Amino acid sequence: MKDLRGVAVLGLAVALLLPGRAAGQKMPSLGPSPGTRVGNLAQDFTLKDLDNRSYSLKEMRGKRVVHVVFWATWCVPCLEEVPALRATYDKYRERGLQVLGIAVNESQTLDGVRAAARDMKINYPILWDDGGSLMERYRVSYIPQNFLIGKDGVIRYAGTSLPANYDTLVESLLKEDAAVASSTRRH
Repeated sequence: MKDLRGVAVLGLAVALLLPGRAAGQKMPSLGPSPGTRVGNLAQDFTLKDLDNRSYSLKEMRGKRVVHVVFWATWCVPCLEEVPALRATYDKYRERGLQVLGIAVNESQTLDGVRAAARDMKINYPILWDDGGSLMERYRVSYIPQNFLIGKDGVIRYAGTSLPANYDTLVESLLKEDAAVASSTRRH
């Protein structure tokens, strides 16, 4: 009986060491979980802009790098970011950048937001977060709050100011996502 156990253990050890089908198997990889932090899959939303057109984050996935910024007309740091957002959107929108300004529904009106967007010559869509539900889902407690989201839907930057080297980061995300898209087309 001892000899049979020894042979079985030896057989098992040899089977585990020999290359075979089992060695090529991989554990399934789980994608990023939904959330509001860098590395999380950005939570989907659909909101209407000031002209009543709908914008859906889910529909942009795989197509665009998206910069979501929560802001208000009474927020000085928010207004200070607008020129940089406008310039970056102008520079990169043809290559796949979408900026979405989310006007928070706190101490401002839809007409006031319209006037501010017109006066500041904002060239990207301004979406109205009626009731503040998106602000709550994204756990925004300070504004401006910026989320830079790759084409894969994963949050690459989150913060209360624009990222350092903003243009460089946008450029690298557009290139990264273009490389991913072209490598998947080749297969």
